Amino acid sequence: MSVAAAVPFVIGQWVCGPRFYGRKAEIAELLGSRELWLWIAGLRRIGKTSLLKQMDYLTGSDGRILPLFWDLQGAGGVEELGLTFTDALLDAEETMARQGIALEEVEDGDLFASLEKLAHVLKRRGTELLLLCDEADELGGLDRAVPGLAARLWQAVDGFAAARVVLASSPRLCLAEPFTAPRFLGALTDEEARALLCQSQLPDAARPVFDAAGMEKLREQCGNHPMLLQIAAKRWHEVGDVDEALRQVAADRAVQHLLAVDFELLTGAEQQLLRSVARKQGGPAVDAGRLLDLGLVRHDPRGLAVANRFLAAWLRQESEAGFGDRF
Repeated sequence: MSVAAAVPFVIGQWVCGPRFYGRKAEIAELLGSRELWLWIAGLRRIGKTSLLKQMDYLTGSDGRILPLFWDLQGAGGVEELGLTFTDALLDAEETMARQGIALEEVEDGDLFASLEKLAHVLKRRGTELLLLCDEADELGGLDRAVPGLAARLWQAVDGFAAARVVLASSPRLCLAEPFTAPRFLGALTDEEARALLCQSQLPDAARPVFDAAGMEKLREQCGNHPMLLQIAAKRWHEVGDVDEALRQVAADRAVQHLLAVDFELLTGAEQQLLRSVARKQGGPAVDAGRLLDLGLVRHDPRGLAVANRFLAAWLRQESEAGFGDRF
């Protein structure tokens, strides 16, 4: 196979629009839901930010909705939270301008004053707010630093004439009302993974030249994990051999780190179950709970199996080294 000059895969950055693949069912459910407080939980690099950004992209031209992507990362107190909200407004300035809303109408040094101004403007226009909150794990630290701050924030949003909140976090976050249990974001479907690998939304000339058998092998080995798929596909695109690409991914320290961090996000019981499945001790009668939803295990004819080759190998290596030394 000849090696193309351009590499069409995006690794480590969020995507939206033509670069975004999959999640049609999840987006349809979130945008079509009658629930006003929606929560997505998933592990690192599974595509939470891209999902929110795609929802922002899809609704940005709908004059009945103002999507506002709010990155909460780094918000350690009220002042920092206000600064992140100002950044969200600045990023949405073009969308607001298309709807006849000037940034000066809603921007304020005080977070809650800014929310009140935005609520007034949107009520006057009959526009719904779609608040897309990323890195929502910060809310736990915020509430510890300033007790009641999160509840005050949701009360302010509840004051809008029409508003929906979709927030994304790791599975470690614990939230109280008004949110209910989270929807878990796991692996892509088989068809979504194939579309991502062959970059079906690109012009034919720009797509990687992959054979069907190799794609199925890579998809199976990666367990349809979007980040692992793109890392492996990029290597395959560069070296021209799918087996060599998989060997390189298995030895990639960044991949090992990703697996370790994901493991630490699980509860102790989930960690133990995952170890058991890796040792082939997890049978069909075992309740895999969130591990299935998070895309870490899957059902096969013999019972439960670890969803991807790299995680299975990492678990075996850590077991041999002794989990107690590290966790």
